[in-house]
Amino acid sequence: MALFLLGCSVNTVPIPTTLPSPTKQSIYYSNTTVTLTFDDGDADNYIVRDVLKENDLRATFYVVSGFTGTEGFMTEEQLRGLYEDGNEIGGHTLSHTKLSEVRGADLRKEICQDRLNLMAYGFEVTSFAYPFGFHDEESRQVVKDCGYNNARTVADGPEGIPPGNPFTLKAMPYIVQDTKFQKMFRYVMEVEQNGGGWAIFVFHHVCDGCDQYAVDYDTFSNFANWLGHQQQVNGLKVKTIDEVIGGEIQPGVGP
Repeated sequence: MALFLLGCSVNTVPIPTTLPSPTKQSIYYSNTTVTLTFDDGDADNYIVRDVLKENDLRATFYVVSGFTGTEGFMTEEQLRGLYEDGNEIGGHTLSHTKLSEVRGADLRKEICQDRLNLMAYGFEVTSFAYPFGFHDEESRQVVKDCGYNNARTVADGPEGIPPGNPFTLKAMPYIVQDTKFQKMFRYVMEVEQNGGGWAIFVFHHVCDGCDQYAVDYDTFSNFANWLGHQQQVNGLKVKTIDEVIGGEIQPGVGP
């Protein structure tokens, strides 16, 4: 089992014992990039800070700025700590509004003001995630007009590098409370076996059964440990959205 997951390395990383059966060869992920994204800015997301740092991993946290510091959501100080570790802070609208329900000036306020709020905290904000994954021509254009370089959806992944459209980035299926390590492992392995690409993971809560859209900490920690080791010894690349897309940081735009 260890040979399959760790290749020729003599280092050991905590790995669940219920992984798929080993093969005769190690998997090298030289053509695969993984991105860990967290939606909403939930307070329980902060628990992953240390395990990300310990494994030299950086994630993208999409924040609903209107909720920052309120009950159940991360504070400005916590967001700044994540940012100082090298994690990315992205936008997720002002009030987590489904973008099919707002038009015109209201749509622009949800997207532009959210980015301005995050920039006021001192963050370089280039990435956006559509709440509930909804997007249409008008919302995509407003995301561009507000100064974002990319936007993530919630389905149809994996994505290619470079992506077909940076404003409709495709993600792997939602991580929910019954998603185990083996499934996340398999998503990455299948991307590599199919020629490589970009596996964008979407997380929400990090807790034990507190929400349908939750991953328990032990499962996430095991996955982070595995990703960190594969990055170190087997060629896997783990990057933020901005690290993959790049582009100049655009000035803030008023609503």
